[in-house]
Amino acid sequence: MRFFMARRFALKNLRANRLLEIPFVLSSGIMGMLFFIMASLLENHYVETRHRDLPLFIQVGTILLCIFTFIFVQYAVNFMLKKRNKEFALYGILGLEKKHIRKIIAIEFFCLFAFILVLSIVGGYLFGQMVFLMLNFIMKDVAGSLMDFPFSFSALFYTTVLLFVLYLFTLLRSSFRISFSTPMALLQKGHEGEGEPKSRVILSFIGFLFLGIGYGIALLIQGLLSSFTYFFLAVLAVILATYLLYISFSVLLLKMEKRRPSYYKPEKFLSISGLLYRIKGNAVSLASISILSTGVILSLATTICMYANIQNKGNSLFSREYSMELSPFSYPKKEGEDLKRSLNQMVLESVNEPSEVEGLYTMVTLATAGYVEEGQIIPVQGQENMANAKDPNMIILYDLAGYNARFQKHISLGENEILLCNNRNTPKEPSSLKIGDWVFQVSEIQNILPVDMVALGSYGIVVRDLATMQYIEKYLQPKEHRSESTAIEFSTHWNLKGISGEAYQPNYSALKKQLKAFSEKSFKGNARYSVENKDEYLQSQYEVNGGFLFLGVLIGIIFLTGTVLISYYKQISEGYEDREKMQIMKKLGLSDRLIQKTGFSQILWLFFGPLAVATLHCLVASKIVFRLLGLFGVGSLTLYAGCLSAVLLVFALVYLVIFRLTKKAYTRIVE
Repeated sequence: MRFFMARRFALKNLRANRLLEIPFVLSSGIMGMLFFIMASLLENHYVETRHRDLPLFIQVGTILLCIFTFIFVQYAVNFMLKKRNKEFALYGILGLEKKHIRKIIAIEFFCLFAFILVLSIVGGYLFGQMVFLMLNFIMKDVAGSLMDFPFSFSALFYTTVLLFVLYLFTLLRSSFRISFSTPMALLQKGHEGEGEPKSRVILSFIGFLFLGIGYGIALLIQGLLSSFTYFFLAVLAVILATYLLYISFSVLLLKMEKRRPSYYKPEKFLSISGLLYRIKGNAVSLASISILSTGVILSLATTICMYANIQNKGNSLFSREYSMELSPFSYPKKEGEDLKRSLNQMVLESVNEPSEVEGLYTMVTLATAGYVEEGQIIPVQGQENMANAKDPNMIILYDLAGYNARFQKHISLGENEILLCNNRNTPKEPSSLKIGDWVFQVSEIQNILPVDMVALGSYGIVVRDLATMQYIEKYLQPKEHRSESTAIEFSTHWNLKGISGEAYQPNYSALKKQLKAFSEKSFKGNARYSVENKDEYLQSQYEVNGGFLFLGVLIGIIFLTGTVLISYYKQISEGYEDREKMQIMKKLGLSDRLIQKTGFSQILWLFFGPLAVATLHCLVASKIVFRLLGLFGVGSLTLYAGCLSAVLLVFALVYLVIFRLTKKAYTRIVE
């Protein structure tokens, strides 16, 4: 066959199979657009120079895009080839050789991938400008403009290479399929899934076993370390259970319905019988839609929740606009009060007038670990068996003078008195707390712990003086177990009055150098030190969490594209199958109204079943996901519940739009 004749065959096939090929081009084009955008951002000079952490998120996103683009493209190709089995078989019966069919297929896919490439490049550049501006917006970077997002020729090259590799793989796969199939085998493949599915009790049992493991981990596992360790095991168990139960348990339920007397009513008879045959061919697709939908909802809900919590986290960590920390690795020779005065004096010398500083105070803190139970604190060391049972508690010690200065209070404590709070909202604290050989009388105070401690059950203890803090430190951290990460910290906090942040910037930079010189002189370099301000911290958090949000939205779009693609092809597949079945039912004398009603009810069950399963997965996963969000300082259950509810609602609306669009394609085929 000459190229001219093969081209005519290919163009005719493209027009005839547009219902299959248009969504393939659109979905693959969306993935190509996303890849072009990510490749452009990866090579973007503005992103590289202005954002420290964002390139890492873009690299991760690019890798994810390559993986999922390959999966979705091959899924769509497999579906298209399966639906054209009769066509390829007819070519063979009419005398076309397999090499001629391969040539026609090669031209068809070349045209399709050429369309995808054009859509990826043009759409990627135009849509990429909006993505670039959106990215700067969520990172609170107002300096970026469209001039900073030029056309990237390297992104053009990478996108072309990706699609060319996909084209070659698709061509090899289709050629292999055609070369090793006879016309009769191709005809038989077109009728796969026609027999009634078998009941698989063992598979159902295994599916419920894995579902119980996944749900049990999500609901019953306690402690942050255990949650983090078993989270991915729970994810894998639920994914496997979803596939197994769709394949087996859905069939068992339908067959149980067949045994009920009400089964023999016309509408129920036709609906259940039709669902049985549909399940066999669509169980894997339905399970995939459920899993992808769960991924969309959880990725968006968690990243939005982290982003919305940034301001609250900043307010918790910064009691004033500026802070300065100094942590000697060993207790300084200077007395603590002298060190406090030295740090305060540095701050006052960093401004022209002392009146320009307000709210100045220095607090001494110590972060350590222990087990708080039955009115006492037990050191972590030597409690290996207990450590296996649950996570230790974080213990944050504060000095009374710093606490009073921070909150403008005038509390006094006796030698054996402490103030106590925790971040788990325990209804009532113990009236006394034993620490070592000392028994302290406890007075409750409002929680003052920073939100980044919310992942672990943490306690804040305000002690009378530095000597008491040193005693507790020696008891909870024996000398052989002490580390630099748990040194006593002197932190100074202050606000500015009558001076802007821009005007203070040179003095702020000089203060950093002064603290460094003081640390090296006083402690010979054996100390940690830092000077921070709230605006810098928030900017860094907006960049990191903005990167997470960007990655979450990207994953959401990827999964949503896969959901739409699988849903559309599922509807198309059912449309072609139902067209023949409806003609048979009409010949048997069934009314059009009854046929349409039963067909529509089956579609509703199959389409909205995955949404219900995804919602159940998300609700069960909420407990362990919320606990893991504590690692990022998210401690408000109300915030997480609000984000999850909003994402669920929006996704349900989008899912409904997908249903209406795919239903139109289904109706056109059937009618």
